[in-house]
Amino acid sequence: MFSYTVDVPQDGERGIRVTCEEHGESEEFQSGYSTVAFHCERCGYEIEITAHDLHEWRDFGEMC
Repeated sequence: MFSYTVDVPQDGERGIRVTCEEHGESEEFQSGYSTVAFHCERCGYEIEITAHDLHEWRDFGEMC
């Protein structure tokens, strides 16, 4: 089984870094992307990650 690491920067920075632990391949996705797809050529898998900032969560029902 392959292992992946997802890093989300702290201190108000935006973006997501995904790394394949087995092969050392990584990719950084810039801010503005909430869903990203990472593909490791050597694993042959593509994983999709969705990140939500819970501090910016709003109940849209309250906006009516």
